[in-house]
Amino acid sequence: MTPAIAAAPALSAHRMGAFEPSVLRSNRLFESRDLDEARERISRVMQPHEVWRVGGRADGGASSHMDFVRVGGIGLGTIDFGEAVQLEVDAIDDYHLLMFCLRGRAETRVDGRAIAASTHEGIVCAPGRDFSAALSPDCEQFVVRLDRAMVQGHAGGELHFNEELDLRRPELQPWLEQLRAMATSPFLLASAQRNPLIAVELERLLVLLLLEGQGRRAAAPEPRAARGIASACVHRAEAYMQSHVEEPMCLADIAQAAQVPVRTLLDSFKRFRDHSPMQYLKEMRLELAHRRLQRPDAATRVSAVALDCGFVHLGRFSQAYSRRFGESPSVTLQANL
Repeated sequence: MTPAIAAAPALSAHRMGAFEPSVLRSNRLFESRDLDEARERISRVMQPHEVWRVGGRADGGASSHMDFVRVGGIGLGTIDFGEAVQLEVDAIDDYHLLMFCLRGRAETRVDGRAIAASTHEGIVCAPGRDFSAALSPDCEQFVVRLDRAMVQGHAGGELHFNEELDLRRPELQPWLEQLRAMATSPFLLASAQRNPLIAVELERLLVLLLLEGQGRRAAAPEPRAARGIASACVHRAEAYMQSHVEEPMCLADIAQAAQVPVRTLLDSFKRFRDHSPMQYLKEMRLELAHRRLQRPDAATRVSAVALDCGFVHLGRFSQAYSRRFGESPSVTLQANL
């Protein structure tokens, strides 16, 4: 077990690299004095994990919270447990996890490798890798979730980021500035959540700036002209699905909206998203159902939510939902009533 660590002295603003994510503060996911409840609520937007307090009062009582927003295939969040804790994840799910500290420190291990995290240094953990961290009592984490399929689509193939994230590097400042803009501008966030094309461009910019800042390049990129045409077709399809997510649609409808033949659409999604348009639509509808079950009223029913989100077979919806979010839709509903 990694030992608890003492609170770190504050760093001056010009050395920190971190920032105050004001937009996230108005998107609070939960506040709790129950560590088990905090773990369960975090698991809903990240993944199941273990967390336990290190030292301190046996009965706990510290106040924890999480702020979280989604923009396309990007998740941005802050997590503060209010006390020294140890957390462990057996294997990161189908996303890249980036983490640094808004305050305090963390001693992390990425697939067994020890890496310190603070206000000016962080980690990148690839899908499938183990992750653990010992957080100081004053630690507030800033976490970035980059969905694997989204990263592959924008990078043009599978890639691995450097595990160390040095926020003091001049090469990473454009990436950090873009991240800061997304976390501090309510107008930018609202535009991205309202317009899928803006969300896609923010995804692309964040991924490519991170690649550039770490001195990495995606393997075997397509010729520029071919990539531009295919990307535009994929973007049109995604925008159409976003704006008609609750309506019945078939592959031909999506292809027509994307202004390409069905075969071109399938090939483009395979090349740039590593999945089919209908799989993309299914994930989008699952996310919509998840949001509605997290904000229910007294009349909300799982079956009605499933139908409203385009799922006509309740059993298959429940199975897909459980695989995606780690709990059944009825559990999500009951926890939020």
